[in-house]
Amino acid sequence: MENFVIGTAGHVDHGKTSLIKALTGINTDTLLEEQRRGISINLGFAYLPLAENLTVGIVDVPGHERFIKNMLAGVCGINLILLTVAADDGIMPQTREHMEIIDFLHIKNIIAVITKTDLVTRERIEEVKAQIRKEFNIEKIVEFSINKPETTKVVLAAIKENYFAYESQEDYLFRLPVDRVFVVKGFGVVVTGSSLSGQVKIGDELEILPDKVRVKVKGIECFNQKRSIAYKHMRVALNLGGVKKEELARGKILASVGAFSRPTKIIDVKITTSKYLKEPLKHLEHLKFYYLAKEIKCQVKLFDHKEVTKSVTVYGQILLDEAIYAHINDLGVLRRLSPVQTIAGVEIINVFGDYVKKNDYLYVEMLKLFEKKNYEVLIPLLIDKHQFITIKELRERLNLSNIDLLLSIVHKNGYVFSNQTCLTFNRFNEIKDRIITKVNQYHQSHPYEQGINKLQLLQELELGEIHTKVFTEILEKIPEIMIINERVKARDYHVKYNQEELRIVNNLKNYLDSFNYKPPKINDVLANIKGKSVKGILYSLIKNKELIQLDEEFCITKDKYEEMIKLFDRYFDKHIILTLNDARDLLDTSRKYLVLFLEYLDKVGYTRRVEEGRVKK
Repeated sequence: MENFVIGTAGHVDHGKTSLIKALTGINTDTLLEEQRRGISINLGFAYLPLAENLTVGIVDVPGHERFIKNMLAGVCGINLILLTVAADDGIMPQTREHMEIIDFLHIKNIIAVITKTDLVTRERIEEVKAQIRKEFNIEKIVEFSINKPETTKVVLAAIKENYFAYESQEDYLFRLPVDRVFVVKGFGVVVTGSSLSGQVKIGDELEILPDKVRVKVKGIECFNQKRSIAYKHMRVALNLGGVKKEELARGKILASVGAFSRPTKIIDVKITTSKYLKEPLKHLEHLKFYYLAKEIKCQVKLFDHKEVTKSVTVYGQILLDEAIYAHINDLGVLRRLSPVQTIAGVEIINVFGDYVKKNDYLYVEMLKLFEKKNYEVLIPLLIDKHQFITIKELRERLNLSNIDLLLSIVHKNGYVFSNQTCLTFNRFNEIKDRIITKVNQYHQSHPYEQGINKLQLLQELELGEIHTKVFTEILEKIPEIMIINERVKARDYHVKYNQEELRIVNNLKNYLDSFNYKPPKINDVLANIKGKSVKGILYSLIKNKELIQLDEEFCITKDKYEEMIKLFDRYFDKHIILTLNDARDLLDTSRKYLVLFLEYLDKVGYTRRVEEGRVKK
């Protein structure tokens, strides 16, 4: 497999491009300005056949200090670095800066190539080797001269010795930071980059981040060869459909559709300061964050520090000026705006950081759990901290591809609801206690009502944006309460009337039933029933479904309503259509009341109006 990418690094004019040309025959200085000035301004690309069925990619990154940002874009997804050090100059400022960036990005596979060896003595070459070993602790050192073809074979042999194959199928998420965009006549838009994870096939749909624009992969090329599939750690060119060149640029990312739910502006990180740092890194200092192929202005929050000096590792946050789609365990670099210099490397520990105080020790302890991947403790902690978090978001926060492991830990510690949101048992019990308290308080203040309206209860609990279906699931898990007619009541609660109130209840029901299916208006009922709180009792009976309110003016008793339904049920057992005349015969009432009853039955879904009359639903 060609899932292996080589990158060059080193000071300007130390022979990186010449080395690549000697190895591959390809001149990566393709811009006229690069060829005129003799330095690489942009990223250059080549490919190197290592064996009959093995070709690897090479990224030639610029060495000039002004083009460090291009160098940072180039090291995304690189597996082996060829660090060039000219024999005449030795280690130079940009050599050190490149080497530190390589260290910040955790690239350990490095070969130091001493170039221009034909210009100096053997003594000088050995002196530069000693300098490299002492300052960079690199033992893999080879010599190269553009004027000595045999040295190319030495470099090539060293590359073969340090090649290793990647397991490509372990990642569920494909990501490719875009470093070049161009149009090929007859094909359309093409992007290139070094794939960080996952795999991509012709016909796959991908998302452009941060725009969330969807594109289709029409073609794949690696090293001028067409392919049907590409894996992680490969130099890839993708021919895309459904997008214009102007919609893409370096710094954007192609990713699996739906892999990233939302962007972030606060990321929790571990910061390691440069060993060459002159001025301390200060809390809330304004810097630039170089991440994948993108650069973003930011502030850096240091936990429990006002400032840090060189060669120190601390926990902190990056507060970004613009939101990005980031990934846990990704690496980046911080650079100072003035004077421009690399001052720290960062590792992303938690993508969705919370805005917390700099001395929040509990938050730092949580970051340590992220770093150790202590999922057994971390997952319940996250669910408690972000109640009703989804399984998808948990997976994204943790970069956890093992969904079975995630679900087993969640189920061990809490509930998963129908919309895949989670609550720990502890958080559920807290909500349960609050619900029981609210329901009992409502019973005390509204003794004539069966219970509190479910949506009102949800609103009073202030649980955030929780789906009503999930709230119902929570209520159904609480044995002390029950739901009747969309009202929540304590299971052992019953509306309690005293003797006088019971007399009024019976009088109201008897009075309404005496009119059979020609009920009086509610106002007439209230005028004819004597006693204290008649209106309150009547409306409590309506809320408790002891009286059925047909519209604003009329109601009937529950018994009379159920009697009417039985009459219609028997009718529909033998007939399909219920006409107005049929209904009049059944209920022995006038057209005015028939319309009232039938429209109510339409509204509650018992009947449906058709051209000939009503049918039962």
